[in-house]
Amino acid sequence: MSLNLLQQKYAEEAAKRYRPEGLAQFLTLQESSSDKLRALTDDIWADHNALNAIEPPLMDDATYKFLILGAGYGGLLQAVRLIQAGLVEGDNDLRLVESAGGFGGSWYWNRYPGLHCDVESYSYMPLLEETGYMPKKRYASGPELREHAERIGHMWKLNDKTFFRSEVKTARWIATTKTWAIDIEERRRFDNDIELRHIKVYAHYFIITGGIHTRPQAPRIPGLDLYTGSLFHTARWNYDVTGGSPTRPCLTGLQGKRVGIIGTNATAVQVVPEVAKWASALYVFQRTPSAIHELGQTETNQEEWATRIANYQGWQRRRMINLNRFPSNGPYNSTSDENLVNDSWTKMPAFSALIGSPAWGIIEPTEKCIEDHVKNLYMLDQPRSDAARAYVDKIVHDGSTAEKLK
Repeated sequence: MSLNLLQQKYAEEAAKRYRPEGLAQFLTLQESSSDKLRALTDDIWADHNALNAIEPPLMDDATYKFLILGAGYGGLLQAVRLIQAGLVEGDNDLRLVESAGGFGGSWYWNRYPGLHCDVESYSYMPLLEETGYMPKKRYASGPELREHAERIGHMWKLNDKTFFRSEVKTARWIATTKTWAIDIEERRRFDNDIELRHIKVYAHYFIITGGIHTRPQAPRIPGLDLYTGSLFHTARWNYDVTGGSPTRPCLTGLQGKRVGIIGTNATAVQVVPEVAKWASALYVFQRTPSAIHELGQTETNQEEWATRIANYQGWQRRRMINLNRFPSNGPYNSTSDENLVNDSWTKMPAFSALIGSPAWGIIEPTEKCIEDHVKNLYMLDQPRSDAARAYVDKIVHDGSTAEKLK
């Protein structure tokens, strides 16, 4: 495909996605006026009886040294680094606030069938060197990623320091005391009843690690809340409807059923093949196609792990830096700098359009410089995008369908 046609195609697809209303085309489900849609975001995984029985780790009007917002990988890593640095000494030095009922962040909430992380597990999963854990596969599954978050929490004794099912409502800096005044709401559930508890605490350091996947959205489809069939968001997969479980996705509840999936991005790419195995009919509603590339999933070889991957102190940090160097199109010596990860991510230099690259230097904000820069990015991406479209032609035999998937 010529560069001009490629630019035209991408411009048309972008217009379909952005639309005149922009982000207003989406509905944050927690903010919906519909009880039915708001309920789609309930924490269906929390063990409320167990959480209700423990002593709350945060006390009203108490002061803490560090308060971390979020107990996903980011929050857990922040907590561990503070402990490793010797900054957590007293009992009130560290607390975490987490809206979910457990550790994991995105990997707590998302438990849909087929869930995996598309970044190599040896680089993505934090603190592998410190925990001594060897991932089962090159690309970890959702259950394994959630278990690793729990492993970190237990290993550094963060369970009794984390205030689960709680949200920070406001945070205000008090200059006179040099502390943050933080209002927190805890949502305790007893059977079908919810009890709200509000407390105010103070912290010398307030560290925000909240991610972008904690508030599910849906397209503003008129009448969505009037749908009478089974309806749920992939971020709250309802195995009561589909059958199976996160670790055993036998979706027997979908046998004989027609299923519709809205969207074709990374989540759908993983969910669609699993649902297609069980449903009698599957309809995927696509706005624009996604570029799909092979990852190359493999089991972790214990000998290779011990002799070539985790075989020296500081190996994971070096691997992370090495991984980032290639998609950022960064400077490297092709002779001495081995591509340690050597997967699809490291062969996608055009990803630097999103994350930036030292290769570009400073782009002058003139029309000509910006136009040339964008053209260079298109050219950098074209071999890869052409290969993805060629693969569609290879495996999709209906020409009309193939064109819609490219």
